[in-house]
Amino acid sequence: MIMVRLWPWTALRRLQEEKDAAYQERDRLVCALSKLWPAHLAHHPADDATWDPEWTWIVCIHAPVGQLTWHIHDSEVWWFNHLRTRENDWDGHTTGEKYRRLSAVVVKSSVGA
Repeated sequence: MIMVRLWPWTALRRLQEEKDAAYQERDRLVCALSKLWPAHLAHHPADDATWDPEWTWIVCIHAPVGQLTWHIHDSEVWWFNHLRTRENDWDGHTTGEKYRRLSAVVVKSSVGA
């Protein structure tokens, strides 16, 4: 009789589900940001064979601090139905630059006013 241990696959599946949940949480925040500033959808370049084909949608937000972009999964694109699809106009920013720009956002608050 051959015994197969399945627990590594169970653990791997759990890690995948946790990662997916983290991306969904992030993308819900991206969706909210896309309603605050001008934004559109774009596609990752089709000739990039290294990119996962289920992650080719890009949300491009034109914030006061500069362009902010995130790839989203095909299953989440419907969250962004309020956006038009346009040509990819990525300005070349890195992930680090994107988050430095996002950190520089100043929001006026009426709390305590």
